[in-house]
Amino acid sequence: MRIVFFGYGELGATVLRGIAPHHEVLLVLTHRAEFSGLGEPDVELAAADLGLPVRYSATAREPDLHEQLRDLAPELIVSTNWRTRVPAEVLRIPERGAVNTHDALLPAYAGFGAVNWAIRNGEEETGLTVHYMAEELDTGPIITQARVKIGPHDTAGQILERLLAEYVPVTLEALERVAEGHRGEPQPPEGASFYHRIGVEDTRIDWRDSATTICDLVRGQSDPFVNAWTTHRGFRLWVKAATRPTRAHGGTPGRIVKADYGGVVVASGGPGDGDDRGVVLLQVCTETGPPVRAIDYFTTFGEYLH
Repeated sequence: MRIVFFGYGELGATVLRGIAPHHEVLLVLTHRAEFSGLGEPDVELAAADLGLPVRYSATAREPDLHEQLRDLAPELIVSTNWRTRVPAEVLRIPERGAVNTHDALLPAYAGFGAVNWAIRNGEEETGLTVHYMAEELDTGPIITQARVKIGPHDTAGQILERLLAEYVPVTLEALERVAEGHRGEPQPPEGASFYHRIGVEDTRIDWRDSATTICDLVRGQSDPFVNAWTTHRGFRLWVKAATRPTRAHGGTPGRIVKADYGGVVVASGGPGDGDDRGVVLLQVCTETGPPVRAIDYFTTFGEYLH
């Protein structure tokens, strides 16, 4: 099919490289590398390697872009990790519409940071959904999906790697279905949810939470994402890895209790959490230094994290 590709970052580049040998890519639309401070030139680099024409846009709202798209007359727009809402008038230009590959099992986890939120919420499964694009973000009919299990100790970085292996196969399968005239299945209202973008303030640890909630936050915000954090002596301290102790450690939430379990135990939760109290910090990082073992960073106990 004759395609215009919308995408950004590693996810976008992965799909672009995967579909280009099988379809005629007329134009690649991406954001500038510095878009929103993300600094990801992956799509423009992939397009250069593939010899494809590139255009940059933040919102896809430029009138001359719309004219260019109408002149190109694509059969389909394919989107992966395009970071802004595509205008409805653009979605109507291609003969077969527009499709997007989203990193969740829609209708759950529409929006942003789906991998992170799924792990933070203790989900045991996530995946990818290729769907037709509608004016409302991530709401169009579902063409196909791929599923990925989340283990109890899996991190967001590990799940991202597993999803990356599925992006190209599931997108190519969806494009075959589109070419055959498949119009997708409407998303059911049951189980639908939308999540906002994750910023630094959204990853702060609340030591009043249960140990499970805190550990899920830490693994859900593992590298390469914004890590979970707390403050120590008034300075931000990133938490790279953590686990639960084999027995509960109660007390005042945030108190640094002792060295044990290969790390440093911090009291968390409250009486209602029962055995689900206390977190073992394994690896931490200051804002200016490299990651270090928690037992090497903390030299005294009895202080508090906030």
